[in-house]
Amino acid sequence: MDLGVIVAVTSASALLEVDGIPSLIRAIHDLLQVFPGESITIAVDSANEPAVSQLLKRNLIDHSLVICDPNKPKELAGALAPIIESCEALLLHDACRPLTSTDQIDRVVGEFTADIDAVRPAIAFTETLKVLGPNSHIEGTLDRTKVKRISTPELIRTSAVDLEGTDQSWFLPLKKNAHTRTIEGNPESIRMNSLAERQLLESFLHWKTNHN
Repeated sequence: MDLGVIVAVTSASALLEVDGIPSLIRAIHDLLQVFPGESITIAVDSANEPAVSQLLKRNLIDHSLVICDPNKPKELAGALAPIIESCEALLLHDACRPLTSTDQIDRVVGEFTADIDAVRPAIAFTETLKVLGPNSHIEGTLDRTKVKRISTPELIRTSAVDLEGTDQSWFLPLKKNAHTRTIEGNPESIRMNSLAERQLLESFLHWKTNHN
């Protein structure tokens, strides 16, 4: 399969270190374990580009760069249009998910069959989810079996991408008739949004290391 591998720097949290390694570098190394020799494209906004470029240079990461807001699907699709036109599929991974396992990446690829246009992992909620109204008044409890945390990578067939679409539910806007599949994600593939969450992921990493 002619594949484009995209790492999206969705926030400055991608620059945070987890156990001494920046989240972005961890994400790239994990992808290269599954796709050795593949060219890596980094999607990053203009605000984070200088720091990202310096980090990649220090770590001798061979890459190409597209400047856009990777949190806006239509803008990202436009920036990736040349790659979309030249590849059969794109694998897009959030650089703010430093502990995404190669197993999860492999399972996404394994579910990308001829009748499926897009695959991604999702993680079940274990917390109690409350609906808040005005003044933080609790109005009810959500059924957590009906909601999921979306994870990455997303593997998308380029023929299913709608470059003019407005779909905001995937990294790239999909055509309305696209066939999608969701697989069970690993709990450690949660998104890192803050220093507190970095500490949580480091604790998990140390626990995993000590119990293997």
